[in-house]
Amino acid sequence: MYDENLVGLWDSGTYDLGYMETSWLGFLPDGRGWSAWANAAGGIEVGRFRWHCPEPATLELRYEWQVSGGWQDPGDASRFGSIDSQGPYHEVLKTGYVVRPDVTISEPFTALHLEEDVNFCSAYGLKRRGLSLQDDPA
Repeated sequence: MYDENLVGLWDSGTYDLGYMETSWLGFLPDGRGWSAWANAAGGIEVGRFRWHCPEPATLELRYEWQVSGGWQDPGDASRFGSIDSQGPYHEVLKTGYVVRPDVTISEPFTALHLEEDVNFCSAYGLKRRGLSLQDDPA
C-alpha cells in the first residue's frame, strides 16, 4: 500500500534555519525513492530505497544501495562531483509519520513529520509533487 500524500520531493531546508546541512526525501509513485544529505563542507550521501505503508500512518523504507562523496558545485549541492564509496546497503526503517500543514517563518506549506530521523532529520517540507527517477541525485 502506498500513501499518495508522500509522493514528491521533501526538503528539510524549511526547518534547517542556521544549520550547515540539509536533507531530502524523494518518493516516486511506483514505490522507489531516495534519501539524500549534504553539508556545507561539500559532503553528500544518497541512499536508494523501496518504500511502502504496511499500515496507516506507518512508513517502511527498505534501503538497497548507498553512495557518498562530494557535491558538484556550490550552486547545486544535490548532484555528485566525486564518489568516495558506493554499493549495496541493507537497512529497513519503519516509522510513524504524519503529513499536515505547517508554518515556520515563511508561508504555510505541507509538512512531513517522522517519528524516526532519516538522514539526521524528522521534519521535511514538500518542495514539489512532480518527481521522476531523473531527479535522483545519484
